Amino acid sequence: MPHSPPRLLLGCTLLFWGAMSGRPLLALFMALVVEGSHWTRVRWDFNDTACGRAWRIAVAAVMVAAVLIWLDGNRFNAMPVLLSWMPLLLMPMQFVQSYGMRAGVPVSELSFLAKRRRERNQRLGLQTEGGEFNFGNVLFTTSLVAASVGSDAYSWLFLPGVVILSGWMLMSAGRARLWLLAPVLIVAGLLAIGGRVVIERAEEWLGRTTGDSGTRGFDPNFASTLIGRPGAVRQSPEIIWRLWTDQPGEKPPRLLRTASFNTFLGTNWQNQRVAAVDFRSLDSRLIDEVAYYTFGGNAYDGTGPPLPSYRLRGSADAETPLPLPGNAAALRDFALDDVECNTFGTVRVYPTQAVIEGGILWRGPGNPESPPIPDEDLRIPLAERDTIQTTREQLGITPDTPLAAVLDRLHAFFHGGFRYTRNLHISHSPYRAAGPTALTKFLESERAGHCEYFATAAALILRDAGVPARYATGYAVIERDSTRGVHIIRGIHGHAWCRVWDEAAQRWIDFDPTPPAWFGSLSNQVTRGQRIKDALQRLREDFFIWRTRPENRLAVSLAMTAIGLAVAAVIASRLWKSRRQIDHWSKREKRHSPRTPLHDLEKPATRRLGIRPPGMPYAAWLAGLRPGLPDAAILDRAIVLHQRLRFDPAPGESDAENQLADLVRQLIQALRSVPPHATPAE
Repeated sequence: MPHSPPRLLLGCTLLFWGAMSGRPLLALFMALVVEGSHWTRVRWDFNDTACGRAWRIAVAAVMVAAVLIWLDGNRFNAMPVLLSWMPLLLMPMQFVQSYGMRAGVPVSELSFLAKRRRERNQRLGLQTEGGEFNFGNVLFTTSLVAASVGSDAYSWLFLPGVVILSGWMLMSAGRARLWLLAPVLIVAGLLAIGGRVVIERAEEWLGRTTGDSGTRGFDPNFASTLIGRPGAVRQSPEIIWRLWTDQPGEKPPRLLRTASFNTFLGTNWQNQRVAAVDFRSLDSRLIDEVAYYTFGGNAYDGTGPPLPSYRLRGSADAETPLPLPGNAAALRDFALDDVECNTFGTVRVYPTQAVIEGGILWRGPGNPESPPIPDEDLRIPLAERDTIQTTREQLGITPDTPLAAVLDRLHAFFHGGFRYTRNLHISHSPYRAAGPTALTKFLESERAGHCEYFATAAALILRDAGVPARYATGYAVIERDSTRGVHIIRGIHGHAWCRVWDEAAQRWIDFDPTPPAWFGSLSNQVTRGQRIKDALQRLREDFFIWRTRPENRLAVSLAMTAIGLAVAAVIASRLWKSRRQIDHWSKREKRHSPRTPLHDLEKPATRRLGIRPPGMPYAAWLAGLRPGLPDAAILDRAIVLHQRLRFDPAPGESDAENQLADLVRQLIQALRSVPPHATPAE
């Protein structure tokens, strides 16, 4: 007989899943449905075809849920969301298991090839091989996995819950001793938590190396560069954002910044600020009945000439950096809980939806970031100081050189004597003091690198000339989908440049020293396969935006409700018809069957064998208890007496009924003393 979870275990596991995933009411309803089978005699005679149909319904539910989550969810956590819903999606199979009249579901119905092989063997008169398993074990495992990816899985209750439920399952199977089980499960739980941490660290590393825009790969206080690390620059061709201007023919901003940094550490850039303190919520003001989030001291107030604007659409989660031009003035129309900005102009959002769209006004009078910090925005590392000073002097730049002339000379210097490449050859460890640094090699000998080298070198040269400068990261707007009139921002468009302080205008301006040849290096990185992915992503994001618009929400809700009710009505109708037939059979059998003391064994036997299938003789059904009894001869003797009392017309032993009652008491006691599905020692 297939092993089945003991009473209440599945219900408790579902409640644990509901607590960890934030769905307590749904979990309570599912637990009552599953455990209700132990308190009612209502059953259905689900044959192999019905089991296969339930499996196909469950598979279809998983596929539909996957599509809806993909269309409606966040691309950064779509798989965990799908896993968290798996217990509900598998309920059709568990319903067949809990309310069917067999101990398990056939394995052959879960595989198309196995099902075809079984049907072929039946047509040819060959022996059909197959097996059954109790689906409750699948639901138990799935519920624990779903709980581990729930929104509350970091609660202190998670580890004790997994240990208790897993121990309960193993003890019910008679495969573990309590003194050994506890430490093993605790170690396993700790390994599971450690594994989750490892996976998160791997996701962070993957986000940094592939250009993924998820917040796991973004740190507003630290920018890891490839300076001093040889190898090919790898960035994701995935679409991060889509942009279109509000006025036809208007050009969008060329550079969209996500963060700025002001301290160079030999290979990386950082900010010496505590993010929790440095970020502040942006002010919101109502202009013409529209809420705007505004930037800077000279905040946009709706007066004066209209500012140019563009629309931005893309997936986002909590603390996603918003790509903005350096002179951004205000945001509008984004579905957000909050917007924060730090000292260096990094703007991060807390969206209320997985896909956001809104308008951005730019070319405003101010800057999102604060004025220069002299001790930081003019600092040059000691290891780079001589090389930077020599380069500045060679360019004829002095502290008295006008800013426009300084920028022109830097443009001519980098565009004329340097080469852009994504295959880096400069190698240097920041922990090795001897020898030239990576930036020194770039300026004096190699003269080839990618944007991080150019932006870093330019920022330090500007500082040596007395001009405050910062290192900025973000995206370059260089790809346009002319068919749709939309600009595409991909991971491969990730870029680095300088933010330069213009003392005369009292504002920061963008300066990009990288030779423009880098644009052409990206043309062959978007393959046909990526174009297909782009189309699917557009479909997902556009459908989400369409569905969440107020004028479409009611129609979508009504359509989904109508479909759900129609499917539920068809299933309920079929179940009701089959239920009445099974009840009729049960009542007819009870009416025509003489009763003996052996019938008292039916209830405890049902707990181990499941409901007796229609048409199966009572004695043949009870024979399934033999493998789990210490002395099967008692059952054989009881069945003989039972058959004699029911069918033998000749008078038997005078105390046969008392003997049978005594044997039944022994059998009930034996069943209580032996764990379900345990095999007695020989």
